Amino acid sequence: MNKTVPVKPAPRVAFALQCADLLAQLRRDTAGVVSASIATADGLPVASTLTEDPEIDKLAAISGSISALASALSRQVGQGDPDRFILESASGTIVSLKVPGQQGGMVLTVVTDRNAVLGKLLWDCRATAVGVASSASQLAA
Repeated sequence: MNKTVPVKPAPRVAFALQCADLLAQLRRDTAGVVSASIATADGLPVASTLTEDPEIDKLAAISGSISALASALSRQVGQGDPDRFILESASGTIVSLKVPGQQGGMVLTVVTDRNAVLGKLLWDCRATAVGVASSASQLAA
């Protein structure tokens, strides 16, 4: 008789799966969201709703770079570190925000089409970032 023993995923894998669930929920529950990704501040992907690895890697790298540039610009003009930045175009909006409380730094980047309502989008992005932070703190504990 074979017994199946449930295997608990490694903490980092479990964290990535929790992040993926939070991103899927954000995409499902927020009008206009095309994709959502979590990356480290140095541009390494953690989780994404995108399905193609090259696109995930590119978006993570660009998100990390833009976050660093936004921080440098904000500090240069005496505004301190930004919590988020927003890029708007004719096609939609890109919101990128820091995940709170992360020493190494993580960035949530959300790409939308024109159907997104900015206030709702920002509210839902903040809730997702807080969820990611909570999952990360559980990993550290």
